[in-house]
Amino acid sequence: MRVKLIRDDRSLNAALVEPSAFAVLNADRLRILRALSTPQYAAELSRQLKMHPQTIYYHLRLLAREGLIRLHGMEERGGAYAKKYAATAEALAIPLSEWKPYAEPRKSAPAFLLPFIREGMLDAKMVVGSPEPHGAFRARGSEFASIELAAFLAQFAGVGYPLYYLDTQASALRGGNLIVVGGPKVNMLSHEANALLPIRFTPSFEVHSMRTGKHYGDDVGVVQAVESPFSSGKRMLLLAGGSHNSTRVAVLALARQKNWWDQEDLAHVVQGFDENGDGVVDAVEVLE
Repeated sequence: MRVKLIRDDRSLNAALVEPSAFAVLNADRLRILRALSTPQYAAELSRQLKMHPQTIYYHLRLLAREGLIRLHGMEERGGAYAKKYAATAEALAIPLSEWKPYAEPRKSAPAFLLPFIREGMLDAKMVVGSPEPHGAFRARGSEFASIELAAFLAQFAGVGYPLYYLDTQASALRGGNLIVVGGPKVNMLSHEANALLPIRFTPSFEVHSMRTGKHYGDDVGVVQAVESPFSSGKRMLLLAGGSHNSTRVAVLALARQKNWWDQEDLAHVVQGFDENGDGVVDAVEVLE
């Protein structure tokens, strides 16, 4: 197995080896391994390292047995075949504990996302409305904007499988961080949390702000990052609208409004526009 060792902006390809391989290493065999970072014949090693040829052959047999070197090629010399050897990797590694999740370094996350990230991995589950008729409104979820949301999140954290759950499957997730996509008509978690949020949906799925007292139609999107109403000490990010189009506007706003990125809490109402007339919303206005 190969792994990559990373130090600052440099890296080495390493072989993951068994403890028995380390047991055969001593000062002379380490010298041979380092010399074999460039493929060489035994006779070349003997001259370079000033070691007797028989001693070199003995060490090579032990290193080959443990898989630390490999046969790189052969050449006929004086009626016999000389073997050329090379190290199997640029470095050696041995695990000392259980493997842990790893994420490649990513962009610095916005402040509102930091509670949703732990050790470089997304520490939250996305909940979308089921595509089957369900809930109090017998509605079908169709929040395809969750695809764009996932691409946005992946800039800042690694994601595990499964990333998303249907709202009909989400009862066991309430104790953790949640990213809820879709309004209360199509997402039962949105419906349950609605009465506790700073910006809420009315029974007709219009939007009312408890902060400003303003009332909006059902064509706006809502972006809220708040303490989870389901579990103390956890967070919930809600991206919702009265339709899948307005939910998509909320996702677009989250990605585009970089002036929000230093805010830990979010509560915004946004409206989208199709400025180039291609049928896809491409511009966002923040209403509050």
